[in-house]
Amino acid sequence: MSDLRVSFYIDGFNIYHRLKDYQRKTGKVYNWLDYKKLCLSFLREKETLADLYFFTAVSDEFGEASVARHNKYITALEWQGVKIVSGYFSKKKKKCRVENCDYKGSKYFRDREEKQTDVNIALQIIKDAIQNKYDKCFLLSGDNDFAPVLKTVMEVYPNKQVGLITPPFEDGIVNLAPMTELKSAAYENKQTHKKLSIKLHFNDLQGFSLPATLEKADGQSSIKMPKEYTTF
Repeated sequence: MSDLRVSFYIDGFNIYHRLKDYQRKTGKVYNWLDYKKLCLSFLREKETLADLYFFTAVSDEFGEASVARHNKYITALEWQGVKIVSGYFSKKKKKCRVENCDYKGSKYFRDREEKQTDVNIALQIIKDAIQNKYDKCFLLSGDNDFAPVLKTVMEVYPNKQVGLITPPFEDGIVNLAPMTELKSAAYENKQTHKKLSIKLHFNDLQGFSLPATLEKADGQSSIKMPKEYTTF
């Protein structure tokens, strides 16, 4: 019997915001995370990694230095064999909804909104199921909007296992948001209703950093960890 093929789909910014929140509260930085090494640690006996997708978008509103660090990290992941799927940010005009505000200036402000990422994740999970590229898949996200996607895969392909890896959390510092719909959609065996869910704590990320200097496979290039990031 051949090994089960397992694919992972990572909602990059959904996780990134939690990492930043944790950094603000604890000073600990996990921005140079080795997602491939982390996902490999979730594989059981007689399972093999099929594909690993990282969904993200780059915004120039945070400045050139931030964009450079982001692009460097994306390149580092690509060198590890991670498949990058990019969306984009759009600027949206919103009206301030604060009641009883006596500010006399404009009530409108510019906000940025990540576009296409949710659709890209949903399409990739379903596309890979249709093309039979995995036997088991894991979604790493805390967005309940993905519940219908996981449920659809289970309904159309009941022999496939559909799992959830919750975003990292630590009680009292960065709490785990309710994900009732997502959790209800994750099944290892739909007939027995056995759930396939992994709770990811921040402590679980220790030891899963990329090398401070990462060499490309051909040995012709290297990437150094940005000085703003620290080792774990």
